Amino acid sequence: MSNYTISFAHANGFPAGSYNTLFSYFPDNMKVIALEKYGHSKIKPVNNNWQAQVEELIEHVEKNRISSQQSICLGHSFGGVISFLACCQRPDLFDALIMLDPPVLSGAQAFAARLLKKTPLIDKYSPAGKAKNRQKKWPLHTDIHATFAKRTLFKNFDTRCLDDYIKHGIITRNKQLELAFDAGIEASIFRSIPTNLSNYKNKLKIPGILVYGNQTTVFPHYTFQNFVKLNSSINIQTTEGGHMFPLESPKQTATLIIKLIEALT
Repeated sequence: MSNYTISFAHANGFPAGSYNTLFSYFPDNMKVIALEKYGHSKIKPVNNNWQAQVEELIEHVEKNRISSQQSICLGHSFGGVISFLACCQRPDLFDALIMLDPPVLSGAQAFAARLLKKTPLIDKYSPAGKAKNRQKKWPLHTDIHATFAKRTLFKNFDTRCLDDYIKHGIITRNKQLELAFDAGIEASIFRSIPTNLSNYKNKLKIPGILVYGNQTTVFPHYTFQNFVKLNSSINIQTTEGGHMFPLESPKQTATLIIKLIEALT
């Protein structure tokens, strides 16, 4: 049986610990390494096209992967995109790539986003506006689980995954509850979405697969189809659920990931 190091990159705003229930379904021969929060390093602040975060991922893998094991790059949403870019830039570090519902813009979509990024309108046409204005603090006595459970983004979460998010995404500070993931950084990440993915046409030299939820609404589904046309080494498939399917159906997602890893390697 092969042993694997799975280098995981989280969705924007969701610390890696939010995925612990998903990770718990991986077998013993699959070790997960993950940077808890991207974009929070003073050395690698968020920049255009997420290049600094790609470098964060690469450096984390260089320090923590086990060279004798097969190396899988796995990312969800924002994490899927920086995983793709890391695999293109440092193919020597990885043996396979799995992207889960990534915001992969190309063609006319990328051109439009490139223009929007130069104006304040990017906050209107991306989640950046909501991120910068989201509630960041709550009184200590707040039933934080109930507060998040009723929000649209979280309403379909597996209860254990919501607990994971609260444990790793909410901290007690200054005698109140606060977001662990800086909302300003979250907004900056949304504003800096890569619009240069076409520059990496057929640059991926390892096998990859893009999985998107059949109910995802972050981008039209043709966005994924257009992207994979740029890279002959990436296959595409769907799974049940919306954009947050890894945290809505962790067992099903883990089972899928295990099968994909076995197929790709």
